[in-house]
Amino acid sequence: MKQSSSCEVWRWNKEAEMNAMSDCLKHCSFIAIDTEFPGCLKETPMEASEETRYRNMKYNVENTNLIQLGLTIFAGEFSKTWEINFSDFNEWKDLKNEKSIAFLKSNGLDLAKIREEGIGIEEFFKEFTQMILKEKEKKMTWVTFQGSYDKAYLVKGLTGGKPLPETLEEFDETVERLLGERVYDVKKMAGLCRGLSSRFGLQRIADAFQMSRVGMAHHAGSDSELTARVFTKLTFDLCKRNQSLRPDDLLYQQDLMMTLDLHNRKLRLRPDDLLYQQDLLMTTCYLPQPPPIPRPVMFAAHPNPYFGGGYYGMPVRGMNYV
Repeated sequence: MKQSSSCEVWRWNKEAEMNAMSDCLKHCSFIAIDTEFPGCLKETPMEASEETRYRNMKYNVENTNLIQLGLTIFAGEFSKTWEINFSDFNEWKDLKNEKSIAFLKSNGLDLAKIREEGIGIEEFFKEFTQMILKEKEKKMTWVTFQGSYDKAYLVKGLTGGKPLPETLEEFDETVERLLGERVYDVKKMAGLCRGLSSRFGLQRIADAFQMSRVGMAHHAGSDSELTARVFTKLTFDLCKRNQSLRPDDLLYQQDLMMTLDLHNRKLRLRPDDLLYQQDLLMTTCYLPQPPPIPRPVMFAAHPNPYFGGGYYGMPVRGMNYV
């Protein structure tokens, strides 16, 4: 996927950019998101339970306002990025984490300009919700990086600022109802790849792929754009590497693919198969399918030796004219 520059959305250009966003959604079904917000009011220790993490996140999201939302809408080689600036956050009155605010300022966020020239959160999400509903039949794929808070702020916006569900289970059900089943976290995906780790940050993974960043880190548009490119790289690379499996492990491969849950990272694997697990994860194609390449494009048929044979199609290099 090619790099795309980020279009900043302000009060004065909102109408034109929202129309452009709506047009883009008609042709693309992948959206990478990132949020910038005033930090965590309740910080969560590393050893905290999932229930405690969710309760703290719920409190933080419900009591703070978004500052920026980054959206990269993409398919194949095409992508377009928007960085929406919200006017709701008042640095002098609203609850915030002082260290987080200082960090955002040190990375170039002009909070005074965003407050004066940004658009309202409610105003934006009324229009954005209608866009998503129009494309509901398409089954959008949403991509995040360490995206718990991204999803939470998105749910808050799409529900008109209502409180988040009381439990993590109810929250997951709400995410699936609003966004669909295809919600992926690139940080978790990186944990499946040899040479990478779920402990890596977005920039470190991008550096491993020798990807240069467009814009500044910790700006929502730049982070969503880089997330989209890393996701595309991971899915295409992993989907192509399917030729080195041991034939006698076909049943084990099938069992692995049936028990893998990318959303909550529960893997039921034999403990003595750690090394083979690492090899297998790099040679199977159970990850989310890469973004479709807009037509016209030529495909070549390749034999598929797994799961009953047949063929699968891969784009012919150099034949994507879009």
